[in-house]
Amino acid sequence: MAILEYLAQAQEPRELSVISQDVALNKSTVHRFLSTLRRMGYVRQESNTGRYCLGSRVAWLGARFLEGLDIRDLARPMLKELALESGETVHLAILDQDEVVYIDKIDGRQPVKMASRVGLRMPAHSTGLGKALLADLPESEWRRYVSEKGLTPRTSKTIVDPEAFFEHLRQIRKQNYSIDNLENEEGMRCVAVSIRDHTGKTVAALSIAGWTVSMTLKKVESLVPLAKKSAVAISERLGWFGHQERALGTEGMGKVEPLSVGKV
Repeated sequence: MAILEYLAQAQEPRELSVISQDVALNKSTVHRFLSTLRRMGYVRQESNTGRYCLGSRVAWLGARFLEGLDIRDLARPMLKELALESGETVHLAILDQDEVVYIDKIDGRQPVKMASRVGLRMPAHSTGLGKALLADLPESEWRRYVSEKGLTPRTSKTIVDPEAFFEHLRQIRKQNYSIDNLENEEGMRCVAVSIRDHTGKTVAALSIAGWTVSMTLKKVESLVPLAKKSAVAISERLGWFGHQERALGTEGMGKVEPLSVGKV
């Protein structure tokens, strides 16, 4: 698994000696594992260089995983509608091992497309999606996250002070939406809302994201009710019918708390 994850992160095929050194395993052991993975189709060896990279069988595994996520199929019609209505890119994501994982993406109408893609993993603390997902966890999980993962700055806007970050999550929990205001990537803003299953547990989040050219703070504010409405619709399809307005913060759909740029 260490070899597969290493090859997945590599930008190009790697030589046996390099893989052995980087994964800190004996060269003969790595060769044996690679030979087995190659026979099974999870690793491919280039005939001209002898270097190794991921094989097509990995794509099959990923596809099988995504097929098992019912939320992806259930949410897609609402995501398409949301992208059409907002004109911006819409993402669906889950929290996995303290990272945000994109499980679906619908491009907006903007001429410059976003580099995000299905399967991409991003930090939770600096993304709107991640903060929306973290906010619904117990505060003890927030402190564990900071202790284990840290608050690595992605831009000058990233919140790096733990207590300020905790207070920020409390605000998100109260208002039931999160905003990434240039915190994860320069020139990019998004608004995100959590999605719940039939038990009321947060299982995913959706976001509307775009470049600051079109995603002004005023537009972000106007998209909050739309994002919340879509999150409610998806949650209902997952069986969450009890008190969804209170849980997702959609009471008075036309009213949105003023954005505090310094905090969100």
